[in-house]
Amino acid sequence: SASGELECPPLEEYLKKVKEFLAFDPRIENVIVTSEDKSACDEFLEVLRKELPSLRVIQNIGDVQQGTGSGSKLEAYTEGSSNAEVVASALTSLHMHMRARYFVLTSKSTWTSTIAVMARVYGFASEVIVFDIGPNKNTFAHLARRGCA
Repeated sequence: SASGELECPPLEEYLKKVKEFLAFDPRIENVIVTSEDKSACDEFLEVLRKELPSLRVIQNIGDVQQGTGSGSKLEAYTEGSSNAEVVASALTSLHMHMRARYFVLTSKSTWTSTIAVMARVYGFASEVIVFDIGPNKNTFAHLARRGCA
């Protein structure tokens, strides 16, 4: 993530959890990869191509990857992207995630926690399972990990 923001857990941790999901459900064919950090996203795509070449990677091609979780500091990170494009980018990524069943996230990110909570309530999957590789200790993070039940 952008300086002054959340540090991403190591990409190896994400890969490890993707592999655990694959062991749990070998029918998985697709993986959605999103991040506001373009370099982390690009690095992870390379790791996936090398380690799990049979998975189909789905990306939000309209994602501006603004480099920050904040639309208000956008000018400092991305040239040529407007706040409207950042909002559209976030909403289309959220829309993609509503179709997922398995999530690897860090609940230190309010955004990824929001995605997991919304997927549980509004998503298309009958059951949502979350691996939290950067756990936060608060009620919202707990809801992201376990749901309301």
